[in-house]
Amino acid sequence: MKLIYFGVRGRVETARLMLELTKTPYEFEAVPLESWLEMKPKMLERTPLGQLPVLEDGAFTLCQSAAINRYLARKLGLAGATIEEEAWIDEIAETAGDLIFHAAMLNWNPQFAEVRAKNREEMQTRLRNLDNFFERTAANAEFWIAPGKYTLADVLMAFALETLLPLHPGLVESFPKLYHFMKAFFSADGVREYVRSDRRSKTWTIPNAFFAGKPEETHQWTAD
Repeated sequence: MKLIYFGVRGRVETARLMLELTKTPYEFEAVPLESWLEMKPKMLERTPLGQLPVLEDGAFTLCQSAAINRYLARKLGLAGATIEEEAWIDEIAETAGDLIFHAAMLNWNPQFAEVRAKNREEMQTRLRNLDNFFERTAANAEFWIAPGKYTLADVLMAFALETLLPLHPGLVESFPKLYHFMKAFFSADGVREYVRSDRRSKTWTIPNAFFAGKPEETHQWTAD
């Protein structure tokens, strides 16, 4: 199995976290930015719009990060056991996607410095609502859907919360239940080793962004 993307976390990291969590062997091809314009026409032969990330699983090729995530969740045993559970996973995963979207929009906003404080206030409201929902619906303190069983919902939500750590310092920590949930996932067997290794990309996005394109603007887990 192989994942192709730029050498950043971005849209491919949820897939990598699922593969690491399940200890599934895979190859990661980091495409240099300077090679992308030359490479894109070749991707148009394989994908609808010539975009990344791309997953190769034998002869099967798939693009679009959400499609890749759902495919891997089903293949790796991180999907729901019933149609209702699948829908619930989608609900949480799409909520996590909303958090990531708002963070990414801020990272690429030319007025980053001017609007960061307002974005923090808006994100605080989102997390307050999410914290209340987690308390009402989570299986337990460390698993959202099913006790003792990770799903795509846990993986994507933990990544979304991690994304916010350097963007709005102290914000996620001010919601102890969500913070504990996130830390528990990043301490899980397989994940813990990966996120503290040199194999993980050190930046959330490419250097062109106004934030998260440098290692110091991206959360790094340390060996503790």
